[in-house]
Amino acid sequence: MEKRSLGTTDVKITPILMGTWQAGKRAWVGIEDVDSIKTLRAAYEAGITTIDTAEAYGEGHSERIIAEALSDVRVDA
Repeated sequence: MEKRSLGTTDVKITPILMGTWQAGKRAWVGIEDVDSIKTLRAAYEAGITTIDTAEAYGEGHSERIIAEALSDVRVDA
């Protein structure tokens, strides 16, 4: 997937982002970590390397899931 500049910076991001609010599991039911990990990995394999997260998404749970899903490819993203 082609990356674009973020504003006027040298940072390159994918035009399609992966949101991880549900991966945080707060206020969501039926969301399993294994499914979130598979989804994040599939998004990465499809070319998405820009991921939206926030501490409020499960008080850091979504960040832990992202790390589990993508820590082996982080330097490539």
